[in-house]
Formats: sequence, C-alpha cells, structure tokens
Amino acid sequence: MTLRPHIILNNMKYDEFDKEILKILHEDSKISNSTLAQKINLSPPATLERVRKLRANGIILGHKAILDKKKVGRGLTCFLALQIKHLHRQEDYRRIEEHLQQLEEIEEICFLTGRIDYLIKANFRDIDEFREFFIAKLSKVPMIERAETFVVVSSAVNPRYNPINVGAKDQEPD
Repeated sequence: MTLRPHIILNNMKYDEFDKEILKILHEDSKISNSTLAQKINLSPPATLERVRKLRANGIILGHKAILDKKKVGRGLTCFLALQIKHLHRQEDYRRIEEHLQQLEEIEEICFLTGRIDYLIKANFRDIDEFREFFIAKLSKVPMIERAETFVVVSSAVNPRYNPINVGAKDQEPD
C-alpha cells in the first residue's frame, strides 16, 4: 500500500491506511479491531491508534444502529420543503433550527440555497399522525411562510455509496 498523504477539511493529514479504515468502518462499524487490522494489514495497536486519532479529530463522529422504521412504528417518511419569511439576522435562522430540532418526528434538517430554505425529513406512524404534526407542531414554528410536503412512496439505499473518495482527485500533488 502506497502511503500518500491526503488532506481533509480540518487539515488533518491521513493516508491510505486511514482511508481504508474509514471505508471499512462505514460498511461495518462493529468490526473488531483485530479483524480491521487484518483487513488493512497493520498491527492491532497501530490500527487502534489510528481509529482513536480519527475519532479525536472528529472524522468518526459516532456509531448508530440503523432501525427499520416500519417495524418501530414510523413507516411514513415525508420530506417537507419550507420557505421562510425573509429574514435579515443570522439568529433568526438559528432560532428556527432550534425550534425544528425540538420536534421529535424530524430526522434531518437541511438549510438550502434557492427557492426553498429548509428541507426536513420526518417520520410518522401514519398520515393521521402527520396531519396532527403539521397542524399542532409545524404550524407553530415561527416565520414559516410556506410548506410543501412530499410523501416517500418507496426508497432504496445505494449499497455502493461510501463517502470516502477512492479516486486520485483528493490526493495532494507530488
């Protein structure tokens, strides 16, 4: 394995071993350190040190179980496109996001450019629970001018997706 350093956003240098660790952990975060070490051809202590460094530098943020939303009673997923009344102060946007983060049905909040200000992903038991959420909770978020809902009919995960770019374009020039 060629040890070519790479640069990532927080200027932490990492090499092909680190990149391979991230690829493998992205696929299976429960892999044992010894198995991970075997896969990347490093000693277990060296591998563990690299994983600790990736955590300490905020590259690995944590580990989560992926739950089947239908089986836990949250089978209706909706995306809501929100337009916010024209705001001039950054703290207004912060307040909106803080309010949205208090709504337990919301899984993800994305602040966007363009016609839509926020795209939120939320999960519900059924359409009745969504209606109640929309009327009783979302309508209470200050400064929402317009909300458009998109109900997810089906979705699929791309098994090939991995955020670690394996191409040469992220490498430092020689």
